[in-house]
Amino acid sequence: MLVRNLYNFLDPSSFHIDIYDNKIHICNYKRIISLGSSKIIIKTNDKKVSLIGNNFSLNKLADNEILIIGNLESLEIKDE
Repeated sequence: MLVRNLYNFLDPSSFHIDIYDNKIHICNYKRIISLGSSKIIIKTNDKKVSLIGNNFSLNKLADNEILIIGNLESLEIKDE
């Protein structure tokens, strides 16, 4: 179990979200389904991630990596 968790942490191709004060960093997503100032929906390989908040803006967009600025109120992850 510990080895699998460590591998998932170190795997640079796996989907992950880092949440900071007024910033959300997302790596290795498949596509952006919806982008608005209060709700953003992201598709991964097998999940749909909904971010709900306010004052969202896309600060950085690179190959499968985005940085969202804004106030996150809730995060919902659903299996697809």
